[in-house]
Amino acid sequence: MRRLYRCSMGTVDRPLQTPCQWCGNTVRQRPTGRLVRYCDRSCRQRAYEVRAASRRLKADVAAGVVRTEPAERIVERVVRRRYPRTASGWEQALLELSEQLGDGRLASWHAGRIEKALAVVQGKARDARAGLGVRSPSLAESREVRPSRQFSAMTLAIWEAIVRRARVAGGTLSVTLEGLADGVGAPVEDVRGVLVEAEMLGFAIVRRHQLIVPVDELAIHARCDLVIE
Repeated sequence: MRRLYRCSMGTVDRPLQTPCQWCGNTVRQRPTGRLVRYCDRSCRQRAYEVRAASRRLKADVAAGVVRTEPAERIVERVVRRRYPRTASGWEQALLELSEQLGDGRLASWHAGRIEKALAVVQGKARDARAGLGVRSPSLAESREVRPSRQFSAMTLAIWEAIVRRARVAGGTLSVTLEGLADGVGAPVEDVRGVLVEAEMLGFAIVRRHQLIVPVDELAIHARCDLVIE
């Protein structure tokens, strides 16, 4: 709405109300004086802060402090191993598979495919054992198998020391690699190598938090359960 006012200079066209330049609410104008731009002090302060921030941004852009375009995004892709590389890793994977079949996480109609795949694996495993001339021991014979017959001479002394400690503890040692190395008087990496060889031959298993873990991925300070088969 506008109203005409007469003065010595002639007729003046002055609005009666205008929208607030911040929130848009109605601002009633006085008959004389400067037009009011904001409905209250709060809107005036907010508009001032926006203007001040805009001036600072322009100054920072001109000085090179702020980039007008975002920096280049660099993405690093970490590729994890898709399949296990050790016998213990596959053993753990197969245990997880059996649990998923048992609790229903893996649908029952997949059982046939899995059974066929496992049959292929079993055939390859039998062929591998036959190629190495290794006969699967019976349950009674398995207790008499000694890895010392298949160990190299360099690792035989360390392995026998580990076996003696395991026999004293009942077959299972709760140790760290560092503590085991101190106990048998050998370097940590030599002990790890012996256990990796024993793991590959099927004479030792390392468990941590009830899960089988590969020896080559075990930290030297991590406590684990070493089971001598």
